[in-house]
Amino acid sequence: MKLALFLNHACNLACDYCYNGEKFSRRMSWDVAKRTIDLALSGPRRRSQISFFGGEPLMEMPLLKRCVDYAERRAAELDRVARFVVTTNGTLLTGARMDYLLEHGFHMGVSLDGARRAHDLYRRYPSGRSSHARVTKNLREAVRRYPPLEVIAVVDPASAAWVDEGFTYIFDLGVRDLTFNMNYEGDWSDEACDTLEASVARLGDAYLARYRQGHDFTCNPIDAKIITRLKEGYSCADQCDFGCEEIAISPTGLMYPCERLVGMDDDPKVQIGDIWDGVDPKRRDALRDAKNVVPAQCTGCVLQSRCMYWCGCVNYATTGRVDGVTGTLCWMEQLFIRTADRVASVLYKEQNPVFLEKYYLSAGSALARREAQTE
Repeated sequence: MKLALFLNHACNLACDYCYNGEKFSRRMSWDVAKRTIDLALSGPRRRSQISFFGGEPLMEMPLLKRCVDYAERRAAELDRVARFVVTTNGTLLTGARMDYLLEHGFHMGVSLDGARRAHDLYRRYPSGRSSHARVTKNLREAVRRYPPLEVIAVVDPASAAWVDEGFTYIFDLGVRDLTFNMNYEGDWSDEACDTLEASVARLGDAYLARYRQGHDFTCNPIDAKIITRLKEGYSCADQCDFGCEEIAISPTGLMYPCERLVGMDDDPKVQIGDIWDGVDPKRRDALRDAKNVVPAQCTGCVLQSRCMYWCGCVNYATTGRVDGVTGTLCWMEQLFIRTADRVASVLYKEQNPVFLEKYYLSAGSALARREAQTE
């Protein structure tokens, strides 16, 4: 089971595009945290994932430590394994905090929107001061000590021209696991989409250059779309289960089917239960079933199996319905599929050894034979 604890709504930054809404102090009580951990360790699987979100979770280190200590003790008693994840804005990832996270085997996701001009558009302190230098400094040290960490960069219409620049900047910090998250709620005008398309084309070129230099890395959503080509689409296991094995718990103990839907913890339409009475199966299943329906406009699309039309949190954020797919999502999915197919085809034809080792030798030779037949 994977459970995410929102330790507080408070944050030391004031990112304009934050999907969690206004920042205010509402700390999770120990009773809610303890019950959440007990639930995480009670599932049928031996391994459980416990994630910490906010707000900024590293502002709540005493509570986070208490959660980890309790989870480790209970996991040992139950002969289970607890894995920890934290998503942080990186400003507080220093000293004793970083030492603790590394000591307890945390997987870390750090938010950095690339070079300064992109990052400073939205990821600033409440005073308006830049957070870029602080995050970059902390990230350099974190990568030195823990290379597998992931960096999450948000792409907004205003920063659409700098996706490739962001990739290069973050890669040169030593990061080898990078995810671009699109701000789907932004004003994606035709001009902004044209700008993004050109920028993603340059991203594809930068991606190719790094492979040709012999680097092994992950850059999503490009890598994710390459995998859907290998697997001929998303499997059921790839799609978010929306409250079955993955649940987000707000500071008040309410349950949501996705971290992005917690928001300000005030939307009953996407609440699926609480930590005291458990999940309401009818509410959860209704949301899950709705998001998994193939929209009429998607029926017959040759890219349907590789498209994330089923992402309920994106749909809800942009349309107010978990099954409300927008033209913007459709267009962006096509853009990244085209980019993934382009770079994959080039690297395959060049017989790039790093690419082949990563995607073909480990995935079997069926796709390699099919590729050879189409040359």
